[in-house]
Amino acid sequence: MRISLSRTLSLLALLAAPLAACSEPIDPANLADLAARHAREMVHQSGGGVAFTQEEGSGLNTIADGMQGAGDGLAGAMPSPMPPSMASAMGDSPLAGQMAALGSMLTTEEQFDETADQLKIWLRERVLADANLESQTDDEAIYRLRPDPTCRRIPSADDPPGTMPELNTSCVDDLGRLEVRVSLRADGDGARLGILIGPGRIPLSVFIIHSDLLAMEMDLPSAYQATQVIEQTLGTDSPSEARFDALTGKIRVAVQKDGDRKVTFSASVLEAIHIGTLDSAGGLGPDVKLAASDPTIAVTADGKVQALSVKVDMGALDVLGDWDPMSVASPNRDLRVQVGGLHGQATFTEASDEIVATGVGVGATSVSVRGAHIFDLGLNPNDANRFDARVFVNAAGQTEAQLTPRFDLDLGFHLGLVAAEYTTPPASYYLDETYGVLLDNGGAAASVAAAPATSTFAGGIKVTAGTLTISSTGAPQPVVVPAGKCLTGGAAVPAGAHPVLGAFSVVDCN
Repeated sequence: MRISLSRTLSLLALLAAPLAACSEPIDPANLADLAARHAREMVHQSGGGVAFTQEEGSGLNTIADGMQGAGDGLAGAMPSPMPPSMASAMGDSPLAGQMAALGSMLTTEEQFDETADQLKIWLRERVLADANLESQTDDEAIYRLRPDPTCRRIPSADDPPGTMPELNTSCVDDLGRLEVRVSLRADGDGARLGILIGPGRIPLSVFIIHSDLLAMEMDLPSAYQATQVIEQTLGTDSPSEARFDALTGKIRVAVQKDGDRKVTFSASVLEAIHIGTLDSAGGLGPDVKLAASDPTIAVTADGKVQALSVKVDMGALDVLGDWDPMSVASPNRDLRVQVGGLHGQATFTEASDEIVATGVGVGATSVSVRGAHIFDLGLNPNDANRFDARVFVNAAGQTEAQLTPRFDLDLGFHLGLVAAEYTTPPASYYLDETYGVLLDNGGAAASVAAAPATSTFAGGIKVTAGTLTISSTGAPQPVVVPAGKCLTGGAAVPAGAHPVLGAFSVVDCN
């Protein structure tokens, strides 16, 4: 079960903890009006923030597309925050049409604005409609979604006057069999909407709508239980085959208004995730643990200055997976991948041809089989595992990277510990060697630039400041590239030379 990107964007959520509810009894109609207005404004501001990334010739277009694809992939692995019938009326929104490759003559900002207008109608007149109000107390109103009005299409500007939008028959059938309720409570200067599934009112997700925030939170065990009720009640062409021996964690996605046409999209792991999967026969599948971090990733889009900033602060990741190089073993979790976190912040702007990144780093990383380390990665061990970088176009028109205080990477391969488990043994230079890549300038900024190929030069990297050293514990001498020289490769390895380092050459830059 998935919802379209337009609905995900329209109800994107969650960057602030809820404030205490109002002490006075709520007025469901007024609170529903307020939530609808706030939701509309947040989608409008989102369009103003990201519109410049979609302009023709935008240097950030490719970057934005890549992040969008990554977000779609992540969303596909998680339960949908709404049952399909609940969002059916939003299926004709401009953003949904664009994502369905229908095309549009509207600009990105106009598409967001039209979707924002439709979202306001959908939330107030299809979900929090007066006709759906089932019960209320001083601090909560419960809306039971009825086929009419929930399943009615949202009116279009092309509809003749007096047109009654038709009902979505699939939605009508679903809501005739599945109980879907929305719990509405006051929250800060807005509202909190809980999606409840079935007669047991199992929480599927929570949406938080403030004047400066749209957020969605999901508790994974509860969401999975609710999804099971949906599938068991409605059936599905592609039922979830997922089974778990561990399932914990809580996630949040959000969009926060930081100013006019400036918004921050974020994703957070509010409570540590542990997902242990089983296959259909009960055999062991992957087991994933991810530490809590808030936010895990945040992307700030500023439409006024046309800048995009990305901040990553991912906690420790621990993955157990199948180890079976000969394809003969039963399902197992003998392979272990551990990453001690990913960190860094980068800013891209349309006004300058540069990327400025700070605190870029990865924690201790290893791959092991039954406790034996077959690969280790270490980055800048003497600099808190981090470095700063500036990537720009230099006076020669080539891309150059400036790194501070240094770039010091070690890659340790120890496949000899498991070589007997391969049908074809690993190459000798992977059996027990540690490779190093060091770009250093004594603490000052070191830099390398792209060196394009010419009629006499195969192309490579030019060291513009500092010294680049490539080494291996299996090679008698490292490859050393001083400032002003170029590193190239691809030539045949000389007899007796190291099979990896021997392929590199230090030459004059032509």
